[in-house]
Amino acid sequence: MMAAAELTHTATDLLDFFPAANGDGLNITWGHALNNKAQFEQALKGDVMMLETDIMVRGYGTSNPTNIPIHAHPPDSDSDLTVKEAIDLFMQVTNKGIKLDFKCIEALEPTLQILQQRKICAPILLNADIVNGPESFSTPVDPTRFIDTCNRYFPSAIMSLGFTTAWDCTPDASYTWEIITNLLYKVHRLPQHVTFPIRAVYLSTSWKRFLCVLGMKPSFSITVWSSPRDNVDMSGVVALRKYGGKDRVYVDLQDETMQQFKKALIDDDESTTHREVPIHWCRDLWFVDDTVPLPDNWVYLSTTGALFLSRNSKHSTSKRVHSKQAYEVVKTGTHPLEISGTLQFIGSSNSQNVSGETEFYVYISGTGESVYSDNTNDIIAMSISNSGKITLQKCTTQVTSTDSSLPESTTYEFTLHNIGVGLKPMVKVSAKCLNSDTVDLESNSSVEVALTEIVVVDISTSPKLSVSFCKVGTTKDLMLEDVVVKC
Repeated sequence: MMAAAELTHTATDLLDFFPAANGDGLNITWGHALNNKAQFEQALKGDVMMLETDIMVRGYGTSNPTNIPIHAHPPDSDSDLTVKEAIDLFMQVTNKGIKLDFKCIEALEPTLQILQQRKICAPILLNADIVNGPESFSTPVDPTRFIDTCNRYFPSAIMSLGFTTAWDCTPDASYTWEIITNLLYKVHRLPQHVTFPIRAVYLSTSWKRFLCVLGMKPSFSITVWSSPRDNVDMSGVVALRKYGGKDRVYVDLQDETMQQFKKALIDDDESTTHREVPIHWCRDLWFVDDTVPLPDNWVYLSTTGALFLSRNSKHSTSKRVHSKQAYEVVKTGTHPLEISGTLQFIGSSNSQNVSGETEFYVYISGTGESVYSDNTNDIIAMSISNSGKITLQKCTTQVTSTDSSLPESTTYEFTLHNIGVGLKPMVKVSAKCLNSDTVDLESNSSVEVALTEIVVVDISTSPKLSVSFCKVGTTKDLMLEDVVVKC
């Protein structure tokens, strides 16, 4: 098999290929469901920039399937347009790109073989829904087979990797972190551009999570799409474009929905009250310690927080996120160090019955250096487990600790107070449970834990403190957000 790069160039960035878009993903125009010859030819003659078409094999779902790739969408099993015919027509124009949406894995390799035989100098998006998304129980395309096959033929092609979805007007349905991390596990190693097709109807409840995803890698982008019957709340779409960047968010909406979106953009620009994203985390102040290789253990530093991915890892302790700077403790003790944040434990649907706890740790070190938890420079460790147990301990040979409990939850807020030198040496953690299915949070949501008579740092020898975070346990992933360090 001849290398694809010798024959076909498909890695062209959409915004580079279409200068008329002026670097704005909103200005890329799309033709939808071009699954017959008349529609495809009309789109080739028209103004749309990207041709979007579905692909399956002829006879798919019947008793007589073939290996001939055609343009059709289930439940159809035949079409008057084969992939070979469509690509031959596509080769006659020079000002368009194409998005190939694979509805079955059987159509993938025959299609890529056809593409490989032609010298295409245009963007080609290879699309499939490879994990289950909101309200959907349909079978995704095999993720490993899809990604591996695409990379074997076109290792630089733009991947468009998304979620199966359904919509039943459920008001609080969303792309949860469980759903999103299931996809991130599949794609995090890919070096090429990956765009995530996201259904607009769910963005009002999910846009902040995808803002975080965009901040994880510059090669990630979002393609917002809609179905004709979707009733879209535009607030999430507007916010994602506004804060995610117009060059990172493509908008592929149905015509009527697109007009509603453009009006919502105008209304937002004219509004005197603008939505502000309460992001306290600054990625530039933190780094991931990679001195110890953990091949099945990853930490994403995003623009909004840190995502720890190590579910079912062989290594129980994650890589550690360290502060780049050391925080100086004032001798009078009037400005002690304070650390606060929000953490969410993330578990997939197939790990609900897995036993064992996962814990989040904050470490305070007394030398201004980045060290591991077994180092004597670690002074204080605070942990919160997914069962609600909170522990505060002094990291010395003779360990001093105290603990308490909150209701079992997925999301907690925490604040470490009074870390420094004072007249009454004490370290205190305040924690709050943000959601629970089992208790009344009005009366059971907060707790405080304190260690007294602790001289956190001897300022005569070590006037600075450093901060680090890690996750211990492999039954859950963890998202850390809204981190604020005050000194």
